[in-house]
Amino acid sequence: MKSIALGDSEIRSVLRARLSQKHGQQSRIVIIEELGLCRGQVRVDLSVVNGLLHGYEIKSDRDSFRRLRGQVELYGKVLDRATLVVGERHLDEALDNVPEWWGILLAHQSAKGLQLKTMRSPRSNPKKDPRALVELLWLDDALALLEKRDAARGFRGKARWIVWDRVCEICSLNEIARAVRIQLKARAKKRVPV
Repeated sequence: MKSIALGDSEIRSVLRARLSQKHGQQSRIVIIEELGLCRGQVRVDLSVVNGLLHGYEIKSDRDSFRRLRGQVELYGKVLDRATLVVGERHLDEALDNVPEWWGILLAHQSAKGLQLKTMRSPRSNPKKDPRALVELLWLDDALALLEKRDAARGFRGKARWIVWDRVCEICSLNEIARAVRIQLKARAKKRVPV
C-alpha cells in the first residue's frame, strides 16, 4: 500500500489533540501555537508550558528540512525540551540531523487513522542561553524581576535590551526560565479564543 503524503494541518490537528488530551485538564498548563523565539526569528509550531517549556516542530511529508538547522540552533537557546514531529519521508533525516536531546515523533497512517509514534523521547536541553530566554519577557516583566532583587533603580525608562542585560547579570538561568513560564502562561490565559 502506497503511503499518503501527510500535510502540516493534519499532523498539527492530531498533535494538538494529543497534547490537549495529555495536558488539557491541568489548569497550570497552557498550549501555545506559533510561539515566536529570538525576537521573532523563528516560531515554534506548538509549545507546552508547565514546569518546562517544551516545543514541537512539525515537518510534514510536504515540507523540506531547509530551515531546520537554524530552527534547531535557535530553539536550543530557549526551550527546555524539543520534539520534532515528522512524516515517514523525513524520519531517517530527522534521526541523523537533530541533536540527541530532541525527541522525535513519527506521524503515520494506520488502520486507526493518523497516529503519532514516539521514535525518540526528548531529554533536557543542555545549553540554554539566558539572554535569548529573557527576550521572551516584556519590559514590565523584566523590570518586575529586577524589583524582586531591589535592582530596578535606574532602569525604569531604559530600553528593553538594557533591562534584559541587567536581568541576565543578576538573575540565574532558573529564575529567568521560571519568570518566562509564568508570563507565557499568564498571556495565554488572557487571550480570547477565536
